[in-house]
Amino acid sequence: MTAFHPTPDSGRNQLLIPFVSNLVIVMFLFYTDEGFYNFYWMKDWGNWFVFGIYLLLFFPVQWGISHFVFRNGAGVKKIAVMIGVNIPLILLFFWLLA
Repeated sequence: MTAFHPTPDSGRNQLLIPFVSNLVIVMFLFYTDEGFYNFYWMKDWGNWFVFGIYLLLFFPVQWGISHFVFRNGAGVKKIAVMIGVNIPLILLFFWLLA
């Protein structure tokens, strides 16, 4: 038997890495916006509903970036780069909307 070592193109990484980076980005947004720099927003079920909507909206974007832009990366480095690139872009997007 051989151990499973995920490659950058494996099905597990194709969903896990975008989901983790998406989760971290949405948690950051809710930490700064809904919770006023704390996690008290977690006490209200309505905030969890909006949190789920944000996850659903941002996940296809994260998957697309992971699949097409950072195709050759893998693991923690790929997550760090995706978060480091996407948080400023998302903040710029929200600043332009305001």
